[in-house]
Amino acid sequence: MNARILSIPPGRPFLTTVAEALLDDRLVPSFRYDGAPLALADVTIYVPTRRAARALASAFAAAIGTRSS
Repeated sequence: MNARILSIPPGRPFLTTVAEALLDDRLVPSFRYDGAPLALADVTIYVPTRRAARALASAFAAAIGTRSS
């Protein structure tokens, strides 16, 4: 078994780091982000509040917006 652990250093923004790790194929081994935002609909991420869900959506929007096509 190959354990996969994402370690987020102190001081790094948690949700931004999670979004970047998912888009860079470092978080879920079977998921590959191909540049199409709708591909993210195949992933479920549980967060504790609606506020956190909105913040995560913003983190994904920012991360996708900074990538060149």
